[in-house]
Amino acid sequence: MSAATQTFVACAIVGIAVALLVRSWLKKSPGAGCSQEGCSAVSPEIKKLRAKLKR
Repeated sequence: MSAATQTFVACAIVGIAVALLVRSWLKKSPGAGCSQEGCSAVSPEIKKLRAKLKR
C-alpha cells in the first residue's frame, strides 16, 4: 500500500470517527436520562425529600 493511500485511509477513518462523535454530542434523545419531574427511576420517597429541601 502506498503512502498516499495510507494517508487517505487514515484521514477517512479519523473523519468518520469525528463525525460520529459530533453526531452523538448534538443528538438530543428524550429517552436518555431523566428530567426533574418525570424520572421513573426516582422513588416517591426521594421525590418527597427533594420537595422538602426546595422549600
